[in-house]
Amino acid sequence: MQEKDTDKLLHSLKKAENFQTALSETRDYAINQSLKDYLNHWLCSKNITKSTVLKKAGITEATGYQYFDGKRNPSREKIVALTIGLELNLEETNELMKKTGYAQLYPKLPWDAVVIYGITHHLTLTEIDDLLYSEHLKTFGE
Repeated sequence: MQEKDTDKLLHSLKKAENFQTALSETRDYAINQSLKDYLNHWLCSKNITKSTVLKKAGITEATGYQYFDGKRNPSREKIVALTIGLELNLEETNELMKKTGYAQLYPKLPWDAVVIYGITHHLTLTEIDDLLYSEHLKTFGE
């Protein structure tokens, strides 16, 4: 099924006569996958192991495997760390953020701006942490 543009979905919701009509017109385009599904998709797509991702993301295996198994929900910061571990580019990162219900990285927010710089310049989590620390911003390890 082809995706429907978000603006068109919004328009459908606004013009609908009642909630049931609105829901029936937009239901097929709703995001239904879980974080676990997206993470596993990227593991296969990038041909990388969970342990490698978790090491690059600075997340303990015990916690990280719970994220990959859907037994625990990570914070926004941990999702970003996972995208760095998966070596996703900025567009892929923001798509994952959006589809899992987290705010996309926003360049006007200082923390996000540093992370965007790090992702677009292929920096490691440690290198991004150094930049965050130098700017007196919360690091991934805090």
